[in-house]
Amino acid sequence: MTEATTKTNDQRRNFLKGLALGSAAIGGAAAGLFGGIDVTTGSVGVQPARAATNIKMSFIQWQPHTVPAAWSKGIEEVLKTQQVIDYQLLDGQNKVEVQVSLIETLINQGAAAIFLQPIDSVALAPSIAKAKRAGIPVITLNIDATEAHAAHVEMNHYFGAMDIAKALGDAMGGKGEVAILNAPPGIIIRDQRTNGFVDGLKQHHPDIKIVADQVADWDRKKAQDVLNTILVANPNLGGVYGVNDSMALGAVDVAKEKGLVGKLVIFGNDGETDALESIAAGDLTGTQYTDVYQQGRLAAAAATVLATGLVPATAFGQQGHLLMPYVIATKDTVGQIQPSQRW
Repeated sequence: MTEATTKTNDQRRNFLKGLALGSAAIGGAAAGLFGGIDVTTGSVGVQPARAATNIKMSFIQWQPHTVPAAWSKGIEEVLKTQQVIDYQLLDGQNKVEVQVSLIETLINQGAAAIFLQPIDSVALAPSIAKAKRAGIPVITLNIDATEAHAAHVEMNHYFGAMDIAKALGDAMGGKGEVAILNAPPGIIIRDQRTNGFVDGLKQHHPDIKIVADQVADWDRKKAQDVLNTILVANPNLGGVYGVNDSMALGAVDVAKEKGLVGKLVIFGNDGETDALESIAAGDLTGTQYTDVYQQGRLAAAAATVLATGLVPATAFGQQGHLLMPYVIATKDTVGQIQPSQRW
């Protein structure tokens, strides 16, 4: 064997040895980067820490209602496909102290993430701060909190209400009197939806006057009573804005009773199935529709990435905020909303 041949063979062996070591290094890096990937088979598995016990996530709703029920369904659709997440829906019973107690329990159980519809944006802040100190990401839905947290996913309250004002004013011919059936004070989305509507009228229909703005507690029956009182004082009322669909449908009930369907322009906000059906029937004039299943899915996707990526709540520089897309549903557009999107 010549010296040149020996040198060539040595070079080849060194090259193959280096290639093998390089492959091992790449495989090790991939295993560290992607956790559960078997680099010999290419299959994706679960990290040992995840395989031993499932992680827990919970949604604490305000109280049972069509909106949080749809959020929960969207959340569950995403989480159940992960196979390593146990999910539960918890009832806040419309009591701050109950939500506080539930958050405390979830912290003690070592929850991986908490979804929350806060009853009170201020009163829940200390509990959110405690969860954050424990490293648990909190994701709020629709109602924000004064304590910064991982993320907030909400309907587009302010700008949607501006578009409602334009559509309602267009239907009224740009003039007349309108009443607002409102939520109780102290809730952030009440202010967003009210301010957006007021600003929308100023921008698009300055000749329309708001003659009443009264609390109807989000409730259909209460809205009936409130609107009947408003109509006594304002017999020329031409429009009603219900800050949610339940109050708007209460206004529809009054319009039917008094023979004002088609004469009284009525808009709601949220886009629940009963409202969409009322629009199709020609009773409710319109509403802002949001796909709240999708809202829940987006919240769940964010929580899944954070939890499986082992990202603690203390890692966030500031709170993330996501506004949902929407449609102003009227008789001309309501048919575009598919049955599978209705809640």
